[in-house]
Amino acid sequence: MNIDKLKQKILSKISEKELEKKVNEKIEENSGLLGEESAVMLVAQELGIEITYGDDEEEYDFSIKDIADGQKNVEVTGKIIEISPAKDFNRKDGSTGKLASVTIGDNTGITRLTFWNDKTDLIEGLKKGDVVKIENAFSRKWNDKVELNSGSELSIEKLKKYDESRYPILKDNYKISELMPNLSGTINAEVVTAYPKKEFSRKDGTKGQLKSLFLKDDTGSIRGTLWNELADFEVKKGDIAEVSGYVKQGYSGLEISVDNIGIIEKSVKEEKPVEKLSISELTSFDGEYVTVSGNIVNISGSREVQFSDRTAEVQDIYINDGTGMVKTAFWGTNRSILDGLKEGDYVTISNAKLRTYTDNTGEKRADLTYNYMSELKKDESASKKILEEITEIKDILNGSAENSDVTVVAMVTNAYPVNEFQRSSGGTGKVRNIMLEDGTGSIRMALWDSDAETEISEGDVVKLIHGYAKESGEYMDLSTGRFGRIEVNPKGVSIKSPRNYIADLEEGVSTEISGTIVDYRKQDVILNLCPNCRKRLNLVDNKYLCEVCGEVEPNELLVSNLTVDDGTGVINCRVYGNNVEKVTELSKNKLKEMNMDALADVLGKDVLFYGTPSFRNDDLEFAVKRVNFVDVSKELEVLKQL
Repeated sequence: MNIDKLKQKILSKISEKELEKKVNEKIEENSGLLGEESAVMLVAQELGIEITYGDDEEEYDFSIKDIADGQKNVEVTGKIIEISPAKDFNRKDGSTGKLASVTIGDNTGITRLTFWNDKTDLIEGLKKGDVVKIENAFSRKWNDKVELNSGSELSIEKLKKYDESRYPILKDNYKISELMPNLSGTINAEVVTAYPKKEFSRKDGTKGQLKSLFLKDDTGSIRGTLWNELADFEVKKGDIAEVSGYVKQGYSGLEISVDNIGIIEKSVKEEKPVEKLSISELTSFDGEYVTVSGNIVNISGSREVQFSDRTAEVQDIYINDGTGMVKTAFWGTNRSILDGLKEGDYVTISNAKLRTYTDNTGEKRADLTYNYMSELKKDESASKKILEEITEIKDILNGSAENSDVTVVAMVTNAYPVNEFQRSSGGTGKVRNIMLEDGTGSIRMALWDSDAETEISEGDVVKLIHGYAKESGEYMDLSTGRFGRIEVNPKGVSIKSPRNYIADLEEGVSTEISGTIVDYRKQDVILNLCPNCRKRLNLVDNKYLCEVCGEVEPNELLVSNLTVDDGTGVINCRVYGNNVEKVTELSKNKLKEMNMDALADVLGKDVLFYGTPSFRNDDLEFAVKRVNFVDVSKELEVLKQL
């Protein structure tokens, strides 16, 4: 027995909510010893629905939801919802063709089948409500919807026997819960909200108008849109209206594009204008459209969101009115509305959709979504300058910063390549790590997806605005997170690396030194490390052996120890990784080939090393984080300040 088909038969008599309630009651009556399948069977028996078993039960291998673009020899059954009779049309060559169509549906979806020329004869004798079997059709996408077309072998057969529960019930009037996408129908519903008429510009430059309604009956709710001349129809909150139109899937649920509307019963309530709400009140208005005002305290960067059927971009703003703070999401092209806005601007957002949720602390919160009926207005007189608080990296590292909201200005000391990875959802993501230094400390920052593609080089100044810091193993990492954004080399912002003479270096204080390379340690430029424990490996009989892990495939690390003299003293500088490539101006492969001979060529070079001094074997050494070469003109200016 197919339990899903039995459920469909039940749903032709009662709602899904009623079925769920009855099934739960049966399970509870039997102290939980009754399974869901058995409970469904008992409900079916009570409703007088025949339960079929075995091979006598009809099998349907293909449903309308399974139709995809580009399929051939499509075989599907459906109930005729609409018929467009055959009509003639003129081709470009002057000949005449014929065109007809039927819209069919089952409980998984609705689609249209178009008949051309002699195939239009196939609709003769068919009428709305007939269930038909279609064979040898082909599918294609038209206006973002997949439809069926008649091929040369197309056939259509009216079925005499079929399972009624598989197909939508055709009515003169529907309940809102019975509506399906691509269905034309009529509902009687109460007008919960009637928004003012709104003008818009078409692509051809002409003006159009629309009016949006929010409708409900005892089974659900739906948005309705009145277009052009119909938008002049007078309707207000509390009216009971008869609404006919075409149902489609919108971003936030089903919508009905209204073809005809009439008032069955006028509201006796006096309609009051929509009042602006304080942010602290919002959690009491779940699902409604509201108006709020406040100062923008944060504008996030744009980010991609992956849905099951599409990818969309969204940008958020946070506004504060003194009673609280709320996020408003701007999806797709609505992101352009934020162009030119800045933190501190005072804005009023009208007719935004409100959604409530419970956060991980158990507190009820509200979010807003800007939609096509919303409007944003800026009030210059109420805007104010937001004082920016810069967080020092040392405060993040020692735990004294508010890590959930940090603004950091720092210099890029290392910029690593972009890496791609596979998400658990199946998509591909991107990540890039950079190291930041602000003179008080050094921290790693992870750039994700679109941020990872931002052009950032070593020496650039990066400003992270409203980012967050989190522990990652033994370290702290920075990220833009959900609401932050980054600016590279922002105007008017600079960081001067602290410069010291070698004789004045202090342990643990990051600084920059300038000098000449006068010597180097005679050791291989490739250090072979264990990939597991990072210990140095021994090469025995052409095999790399770790004292702890045994034979392993080595991790190769570029390393060199260079002696720098600035006239006040000399110091050994430890240089690693791509900084070895920078100071030698050679690739890793070339360095492996030349080995120590490559270091002989760096003698006499004037360099700028940024890093941190520390004691090693009683001697002060310099761990290099960034490598640059001396610019004589700039160096004279720096030396004047020392």
